[in-house]
Amino acid sequence: MTRIMRRISENYIKSKIPKGFNLDAARSIQKRLAGLIEERELMERRLVAGIDAAYVGDVAISAAVVIDSINKSIIDSSIAKTKVWFPYVPTLLSFRELKPMIAAYEGLHVKPHVIMIDGHGFAHPSRLGIASHFGVTMQLPTIGVAKSLLYGECEIDDTYSPILDPIDHSVIGAMLRCSRNSKPMFISIGNLVTLRDAVDLSRSLCAGSSMPLPILLAHRLANKSKRS
Repeated sequence: MTRIMRRISENYIKSKIPKGFNLDAARSIQKRLAGLIEERELMERRLVAGIDAAYVGDVAISAAVVIDSINKSIIDSSIAKTKVWFPYVPTLLSFRELKPMIAAYEGLHVKPHVIMIDGHGFAHPSRLGIASHFGVTMQLPTIGVAKSLLYGECEIDDTYSPILDPIDHSVIGAMLRCSRNSKPMFISIGNLVTLRDAVDLSRSLCAGSSMPLPILLAHRLANKSKRS
């Protein structure tokens, strides 16, 4: 059985942040906001949005796509272009992508019941990945779905495995495969959802890829807009 574990050293992160950026202050913000995360059962889940971003230089092209989770039809979509100054740094993605993702969400005419974000949520060393930061900031139900493990340990041979914190062994997320032949996705709560709901919804929206359909559609839209 194959088990993977991931922890990123703080020294590596310090080597990637811009000069003058206060990492201690960022961690303090993450810790404070992580304390505001609520785990709550979804009362409604028919309209599901996916949000993702692509880049052209220092411009983020963020896309949001709302689908009907029953018939899988597209209900609404939105594109936003936002200039970014912060580089890609593991564990600090929200300082780069939060503003662009909020802009894409705010461009929607039809608001979803729950949002799937390409990135981590609770499965994060500070318990506040982009999905949680978005969910707490906007006070909306969010789910983090990522293509790789940022923090934690899990088995990857089966179609499902809990992600455990490597320090206290608490459950912080789940690894899910749509099938034994598909790539794993790493799921965690963002805000105002339970992990069970996050996993069940992700499983029901498997699109034959490593990401659920709403995120896959948002990814395609962002990249199509990037090329145009």
